[in-house]
Amino acid sequence: MKRWLPPLLLLWVGIASAGCAGQALSCGPGTVDKAGACVPATPDVTVCGPGTRQADSTCTAPTADAADTAQDVADDTVADTLPDAAQADVPDAPADDGDVVAPDDGWPSAPDACVPQCVGKACGDDGCGGSCGTCADPAKPFCEPLSGKCKAQCVPACLGKTCGDDGCGGSCGTCATGTDCSASGHCKPPGWTCDPAWYATGDTCDCGCGAPDPDCKDKALLVAGCGSLETCASDGTCVSLVPSAWTCAPATYAALDTCDCGCGVADPDCAFGSLPTTGCGQGDTCGPDGVCVACKPTCSGKACGADGCGGLCGQCGDPKKPVCAAGQCVDPCSPKPVACTYASCGDDGCGGTCGACAATQACQNGTCASTATANPFSCKGNCGSKAPSGCSCTTTCVAKGTCCGDYGSTCACTPKCAGKTCGADGCGGSCGKCGGDKPWCGADGNCTATCKPLCGSKKCGGDGCGGSCGSCGAGATCSTAGTCVPAAWQCDPLLYGDLAGCDCGCGAVDVDCEQKGVATLGCPKVTSACSAKGLCEVAFCSANAGCQNAWCTGTYQAGGGKFGGVCASPAANLGAPGSPCKIGAQCAAGVCLQGLCRQYCTGAGDCPPKQACVGLPVAYGGMAVAGFAAVCTSVPGSLAPCSKQADCAAGDQTCIALVEPKTLGPSYVCGYYPAAPEIGQSCAVKLCPGSQFCLQTATKLVCTSYCPGGDGDCPSGWTCSKQPLHGMGTKDPADDPQVSVCAPK
Repeated sequence: MKRWLPPLLLLWVGIASAGCAGQALSCGPGTVDKAGACVPATPDVTVCGPGTRQADSTCTAPTADAADTAQDVADDTVADTLPDAAQADVPDAPADDGDVVAPDDGWPSAPDACVPQCVGKACGDDGCGGSCGTCADPAKPFCEPLSGKCKAQCVPACLGKTCGDDGCGGSCGTCATGTDCSASGHCKPPGWTCDPAWYATGDTCDCGCGAPDPDCKDKALLVAGCGSLETCASDGTCVSLVPSAWTCAPATYAALDTCDCGCGVADPDCAFGSLPTTGCGQGDTCGPDGVCVACKPTCSGKACGADGCGGLCGQCGDPKKPVCAAGQCVDPCSPKPVACTYASCGDDGCGGTCGACAATQACQNGTCASTATANPFSCKGNCGSKAPSGCSCTTTCVAKGTCCGDYGSTCACTPKCAGKTCGADGCGGSCGKCGGDKPWCGADGNCTATCKPLCGSKKCGGDGCGGSCGSCGAGATCSTAGTCVPAAWQCDPLLYGDLAGCDCGCGAVDVDCEQKGVATLGCPKVTSACSAKGLCEVAFCSANAGCQNAWCTGTYQAGGGKFGGVCASPAANLGAPGSPCKIGAQCAAGVCLQGLCRQYCTGAGDCPPKQACVGLPVAYGGMAVAGFAAVCTSVPGSLAPCSKQADCAAGDQTCIALVEPKTLGPSYVCGYYPAAPEIGQSCAVKLCPGSQFCLQTATKLVCTSYCPGGDGDCPSGWTCSKQPLHGMGTKDPADDPQVSVCAPK
């Protein structure tokens, strides 16, 4: 039988072995442990806020009669506060006639009633200080505050917080000695006056906040809270950056604009040689002490031209040699036109030209450029004139609004075709094409009868002359970029050796990782190191229980065909486990597999009721499966272990194979799939259900059943055989775990 990857088997991971004990349940304040789930301590009590009343376990606004009654109570309360003698003067309220007492009756009106906002909500705040209900279902004991829906799991709201309540009965962390927790969930020292979220975040030195920010110890960080001419002192206060001896305008000191000289002290800007000098004479320089140094003219060997200090080395007065070129007076037309020193075409100023361009080219600024263009609305080859469509490519088109769409990107570049008859012009165009007896374009931009291979940095693939730049050894393939990519590489081949960063967790080590200071991609942080095995050097986690005040988040290759996460605060505003998703960024834990947000697990004890710890496949952008992640998911059936089909006969169940999350081998359990087709039906187009395996026979793909009990589990004409359960995320068939399935005899 041929090797085949069963599509739906990748949906499952087996139940954890008997040695995996469940986690102890700890419920938050106001909740109790009921059947292994945290539920409200008093699920049947609805608490109504001021101005509302309870009706059939729902808080509603009072009726008019209720308002009258409330007014009567208020009247009695007012009377009770008066002295005994004065109480006799308080008139009785008029008899309740079903109408609300009007303000002009001489009686105080009832306070405005609050209307609870509970439409579509089953729990949570009603907007009037009361509740829309509580979550009594043990399977959904948590209230999602935004939607008012009862959920199976509560996502701790610790993202961006370092301390305080996590919203699920737990804590986001505690503060170090000398700091306390703010209302926003951030540790801060006493006296801190800025936003608590700014303290010790490692991003900015926040100054002038009443206390020193530890971030200010890192001198590479920007300073916030001070003026443009200030910095932060060790006591957390802003101090001036401008020395007291500075005599020029304060704003000019260290402004990264010019080297300001003669200002009393040296300007730090003078350390940048590319900045111009101000405050000195033309050609003068600024010394290290901030004092101007006079310019020394350089006229040695020169009869004319600039002296470098704003003056001249001489002038050309001879009528026969009136032009200064390279410091010498020369005849502009003899022995060759001076203009042609800088141009290869166009007027030479002596009645001739510096050269002619090909029929398909035009002279632009002394350089031949191609006039051919495939787009009549493009300036390519038309700079300085008009495109065939009539749109302009001249410098005046901007003011007139008549430019072609690509004028700015095309004509800002000057084609370099001088001395070239073919090849690129440096501006996205061509200097010409080759043909006839000289069909190849040489490296110098001229047509030649022979072809010089253009391999450059390519290690494999075509050389542009019908030959090869090399071939890859065993265990590697050639990418379209001409790079040999290891066979174990699981990411996009173009990412290997692309010089854009160290791609980690791709099944093999990226050659880019050998460069110093490059960003690491595919890991929790760009500063993460990538090991010699091509894995992120981070502390992997496999369940939320292993993360204090955090969750196990993200999917990162952990080796051995397995994926894991790292401990981090989940995003409470994103999808809780079980919510629909397309990418991990939509999920609180950053894990999206097979269309649902997931949570990691080591066994059934890490999962909510009626869910199992299963391994789901992880693939890179629709490519082959790279490995498996052990996560919680719903599996129909009792999930009782089975060793033959007869073990699952009760309840019309079937013995199925799941991928066991620790070994990644098969785990046989009882599952319920009432609509499974007869074995032998094609799975070439329609996938088999989770109770069956898609088998590649000698002639076709068919659905078949599992046979952990041997031939006795198979129908007549079929026999029990071993087939690969999955590929372990590698191309080596030797490491594929085997599963027992029925095959045609």
